Amino acid sequence: MIYNVLSKLGAKIIHIGKRFHARLRLRIATKHLSGPRRISLGADDVVLVCMLKNGSYYLDGLLEHHRALGIKNFLFIDNGSEDDTRERLAALPDVTTVSNPLPVAKFETIMRSQIAKRLVKGGWFLFVDNDELFEFINGSGRNIQDYTKYCSDFGYDAVVGQCLDLFSLRPLSESRNWSYKQSILEFQWCSLNCIESQDYHDKTIGYEWFLKFNKISNPDIKIKFGGIRQELFGEDCGLSNHRLVKNAQHIKLYSHPHCSSNIHCADFTLLLRHYKFAGEYFVRERRQLDDKIWDHDEGKSRLAVIGDLSFSFSGKEIQRFVSAGDLVDQGFMTCSQAFLSRFPSEKPV
Repeated sequence: MIYNVLSKLGAKIIHIGKRFHARLRLRIATKHLSGPRRISLGADDVVLVCMLKNGSYYLDGLLEHHRALGIKNFLFIDNGSEDDTRERLAALPDVTTVSNPLPVAKFETIMRSQIAKRLVKGGWFLFVDNDELFEFINGSGRNIQDYTKYCSDFGYDAVVGQCLDLFSLRPLSESRNWSYKQSILEFQWCSLNCIESQDYHDKTIGYEWFLKFNKISNPDIKIKFGGIRQELFGEDCGLSNHRLVKNAQHIKLYSHPHCSSNIHCADFTLLLRHYKFAGEYFVRERRQLDDKIWDHDEGKSRLAVIGDLSFSFSGKEIQRFVSAGDLVDQGFMTCSQAFLSRFPSEKPV
């Protein structure tokens, strides 16, 4: 009995020590590059947080899209760019950029959470990757503060995001030459085939332990896996994450790569339009493999199937993407009647 207690105590002390060491390494390695050193937000305001490396290709489309949705502050965590990403971000007054060269495979979650919490006061975080654009159900003519205000009115402090891969039917040899803005226009297709939906608190979910103390206000919200990458490449990718999260002390931000903990999830989901295959996808993927950025073989498996630049997307149930709201009836997106009462399909004039 005493041995078991001491063993558990020792394991806990070791865990705390490792966590402290990781946070110390992170803080020492993080350097301010440009923009405001601290970001102060109003209660319903949102800062977009993006970790990137060599992300110059995406910047125009990323910033233009999210500025139009009411985001006024951006926090970029640069993980060692060698293109002109840093220089371009330094010229923007609404952008704070920091650098941190630590390996993302090991420090991804703590890098996002600790840097964001240290530099931002108040408001909400919206976490996106540089190849993602977020969208709300019935969001036309509205901005993001309308939705965070709704969350605050009902006591919600996080929103589940569902990630949907968009693609072109043209071969990669053609789409590789498109700018990101053009890719956003041309990538008009998606697939809801091969998507698995599990109950939010399903104990078979690999990271269920990090979800078990979370509350959900709408049981129709599911944790989703798969999609077109499952169909074509056999990739069991997670599509769900807590992307919009309140900046609150009690929340364990990014406790796992796919979730935060101690949160009360809203009764609707938001959409992350994912443009993973835009531009020089082939070059980017090969470079990540050569640099051993991630400790999994998903990129290698995708490239094995794609083969060369003559590859074009196909699938059993491809459909033209319309909007996040269009995906509610198809079961990919979710919202409640209370949500629809606040945000009908067309905003009243």
